Amino acid sequence: MSQSYKQKQNVTYYMCDRTQQLTLSMLVNLLLNVSENHSAELNRQESIIREMGFNWIVLRYEFIVTRMPGYKEEVEIETFATEYNKLFTYREFIVRDDDQNKLIEVKTTFALMDNENRKMARIPSELVAPYEAVFSKRIRRNSKPHEVDLVQAVQTNYSVRYFDIDTNQHVNNSKYIEWLLDSLNASFITAHQIQHGIITFDKEVKEGDTVTSKVSQRSEGHLYTDHHILVGETIHASASFRWNKR
Repeated sequence: MSQSYKQKQNVTYYMCDRTQQLTLSMLVNLLLNVSENHSAELNRQESIIREMGFNWIVLRYEFIVTRMPGYKEEVEIETFATEYNKLFTYREFIVRDDDQNKLIEVKTTFALMDNENRKMARIPSELVAPYEAVFSKRIRRNSKPHEVDLVQAVQTNYSVRYFDIDTNQHVNNSKYIEWLLDSLNASFITAHQIQHGIITFDKEVKEGDTVTSKVSQRSEGHLYTDHHILVGETIHASASFRWNKR
């Protein structure tokens, strides 16, 4: 049985959008904070990993959303590592309301990055042992985001600024999410709510880069948007979201 960690969290005004709901980018920040607190409890906090010459990076998120928490709401965030192999670890998060109703489920894929060569490293078993996750030789074949329809895609450009870089010396996950969703117009975001989403990260974006966010829409029984984050012609992140009316 994996080690589980739970943390209460109040949703404050700066975490919300104009509809007074928690934003996806702030949700990710909260989840990563809970993940770090869990690791610290097991003496596997960021400073320990950095001393070993590594950093954890997120390669994939999958979100299943019943509803996003609102302003002033208190939620409980639970996290646990489920499985790992020589290259990846898999961690899940569950967000519940005061009545223990499940609001959000998030499945994540982490990898270990060597800080010197900025490449993925093999995961030492002793590093993840305290989480009591199951070891498996198999590498999960997760579904990927849908391709952007380049014929009807809308694009927006952004400059990567000093404050977009976090303590791990790369662009914070939440910034990618802001670029992905900001390419949708305000009326669309105000009128719709994410039900499901997949985000994958392929390459680092660096300070000084100019990022292009491309988005297209499709309707296949549900309304979907598909996204790419590019630097030049190279895709650095991709996403697909399923939406419903608020």
